[in-house]
Amino acid sequence: MSQKEDRRIVRTKEAIMEAGVGTLLSNPAAGMSEIAAAAGIGRATLYRHFASREALVAELALRCYQEIDAALEPYQHLAGAAAIEKIIDVVMPMANRYRFLINLWSVVEQDENVLRIEARTQQDMRLMFEAAKQAGHVARDLPTEWLVAFFDATLMAGWMLVESGEADAQAAASYAKRCFLTGCGGAR
Repeated sequence: MSQKEDRRIVRTKEAIMEAGVGTLLSNPAAGMSEIAAAAGIGRATLYRHFASREALVAELALRCYQEIDAALEPYQHLAGAAAIEKIIDVVMPMANRYRFLINLWSVVEQDENVLRIEARTQQDMRLMFEAAKQAGHVARDLPTEWLVAFFDATLMAGWMLVESGEADAQAAASYAKRCFLTGCGGAR
């Protein structure tokens, strides 16, 4: 295969991914025909890249994790409340791009790659909250699993607020930080 063909394949896949995000944002029930049309390609081309809608959604979920990881990379050195606040600041604006995954999680929740990355993410969260407990930024008497679940729920509440138009990402991040750090804060 020539470099030109390689670039064309990469561009086509990127067009599919972007069309998948856009189409599924506006209609989480959209099918492969709608996604192909939005990408400006035929269904056969779409199926050459993704064998099923589930495979496409799984790839989009993986991309979501990769983009979040890349966005958080510069802040790996942070710990405690600073890390919690930065995660909220970075992840909340991504609601506009990936909120469709909330509705489609059941499609990818059994995908091996997604499960592996989700497990790593959850473990990273546990370690972050354990460190925050030790630093006194989070109440030591709260179980770590509670903190992880509550943090996820707080982010989800912010994403839902953004999706409904009740708040922009910055306001939702502010609410999430305030509620999480006040409700779970270490000063008890």
